[in-house]
Order: sequence, then C-alpha cells, then structure tokens
Amino acid sequence: MSVDYPLLVLAIALLWFPRQWLRWGAEFKSRPKGRSRQNDNEPWDVREAGDPRISIKTEFSKFRNYVDLLRGAVGSLAFSSVLGLSPCIRISSVTAVAVEGATPRNLAYAVLLIRLAILFVGLVVQTVRYNRGKLTLYPPIFYLAGLTVGMCDLWTALFAFVLIWTVNGMFGGAQSFLTVYAVVIATFGYFLPTQGLIMVIMAAGFCFFPVLFSLAASRPLVIFSRKVAKSD
Repeated sequence: MSVDYPLLVLAIALLWFPRQWLRWGAEFKSRPKGRSRQNDNEPWDVREAGDPRISIKTEFSKFRNYVDLLRGAVGSLAFSSVLGLSPCIRISSVTAVAVEGATPRNLAYAVLLIRLAILFVGLVVQTVRYNRGKLTLYPPIFYLAGLTVGMCDLWTALFAFVLIWTVNGMFGGAQSFLTVYAVVIATFGYFLPTQGLIMVIMAAGFCFFPVLFSLAASRPLVIFSRKVAKSD
C-alpha cells in the first residue's frame, strides 16, 4: 500500500473541516454586543412559519454551499479512480491511498475501507452540530453532491444533482429530498458505472445517512436560514 501524505492531509482537511467554521468571522462582525448564543432557540422552533421545504433560490445563493460542493468533490477525488485509475493496479501519486502492483484482494478491500472511512467521518462532521448541549442535524446536500463526483463519476453526479433539484418542489423537507436523492444516485450510478457498483451503493448510502441518523436521533434535518441567528 502506498500513501501520498501531502495529498492525504489536504483531502482530510477539506473533508473534515466543519462547515460552521466558515461563518465565524462574519458572525463575530454581525453579532450585536452582549448577545449570547444561549439566547438562541432551537432552529426548528424559529423558522418562518415552520416551513421545512428546501428553497432553491435560497440554497443556490449561499456561497458556503459552493465551497461545500468544491471541497467535497476535490476531497473525494483524492481517494477515487474516477480519472481512469484503478485501486487494483499500480497507480500514480494522484490517489492519496492506494495499492501497487498485483496485490491480494483483501488488501485492495482494506484500502477501499480506509477511503470510505475517511469520507464517512467527513460526512458525520458536516451532518452533526453539537453546541452548548444542543444536538442539531444538518443535511449537507451540496457536500454530498461533491462526494458523488469522486465516489461515482462526474456525469452521474451532475445528472443526479440536476434531476433532484428539478423535482425539489415535490418534497416536504430535507428527509424526503435526500431519500429520493439516494435513489437517483443509485439509479444513475448503475447505468453509468465508472467507480464500480460498490462505490455507487456506498454513495447512495452516504446520501441516505443523514436521514437515517435523523430518524434514529429523533431530530429533524435543519436547513438554516439567515433568520436563525445567521447560522448558515
């Protein structure tokens, strides 16, 4: 097994960087003096009219979403063979963790598990927000779209992303959005395989993970708005 340590560190930094850290500077400047986060209510208690639907206009106007999309794509590509490389043959240093030459199948699977573990930890970091004793779950839609670029391929990621936003009006909230998104990823990935069926299945599973976590924790997936203490 070979490891490109600079690329590995860069990929982990991009994937594991919590989204909420991007707003610290803006929050510090815009927060009135004397205001405490302890006075903030739970996000789902203060959203406008309790509407859980995802707004296309709002989400595509957030710069942080594009940052999530980019870092998810770059980070996942660092562990992928989407550029025509394969984890079962000798590959170049553009892949962070790889096996070289003719290797036992169990070693190839071990490398695959390492890649998936790194990607999964990043997904958990983006989904779970725990602050001052409050657990909040966020659906990292654009981050997941970036992950699908490396886990599946560019065309699968692009077609699925366009389709899911096209039919977004049919969904009542983030849970149904991500559930259908997982199905769409699996469908397109099956007919446009590049990374292999295992990676397609895992990409679909990653898209469904925030929904599963939300159900297990009995917490909603929260799409933050500017009115919610400028949390997103």
